[in-house]
Amino acid sequence: MSFASLKTSIRADHDAMRGVRDRYPTSGTSMKKRPMTVDAVQKIGFQMLIAVRLMAFVRSLGIPFAAQAISRMIRHLFGAEIHWDATIADGVWIVHGNGLVISHGARVGPGCILFQNVTLGESIDSQTRIVGAPTLEANVHIGPGAVLLGPITIGEGSKVMANSVVTESVPPRSIVRSPTVIVESRP
Repeated sequence: MSFASLKTSIRADHDAMRGVRDRYPTSGTSMKKRPMTVDAVQKIGFQMLIAVRLMAFVRSLGIPFAAQAISRMIRHLFGAEIHWDATIADGVWIVHGNGLVISHGARVGPGCILFQNVTLGESIDSQTRIVGAPTLEANVHIGPGAVLLGPITIGEGSKVMANSVVTESVPPRSIVRSPTVIVESRP
């Protein structure tokens, strides 16, 4: 990863944050006019993503100890655990982020939104006995307190509602409500 691609990743995350905030405005003002430097100071989720991008950057330079140190910094500063080997695509948005846990094998696609106290954890599939972590395809929305465990895939455009526990794959454009029930597949 080059320094230019690091900057591109951070800009994509900032653009994703602004897009989400403009869809769900709370203050009545558009986020499009806010400079990235202001959001880097004021928005905890964006701060976490900058740290994630730095973690990937130093890992790509062959400095795994630095990536591990950044992971520990995230733990102590934000009360979240994001493993240095997790794959997190550009253009993700973390809302709040406290209590977020992302396993080393987890993969998060572009456009995903992760709320606080979300777990993307490694587990064993009870039938296949395969060990793995979740894959979130593009534009997946994971609500507060949701727990996703094992080698599962959450299909593109799906929403996992707050406090759901998901241990099975979910088809694209689905809504998952607790307890682990796919209640609707959207067209």
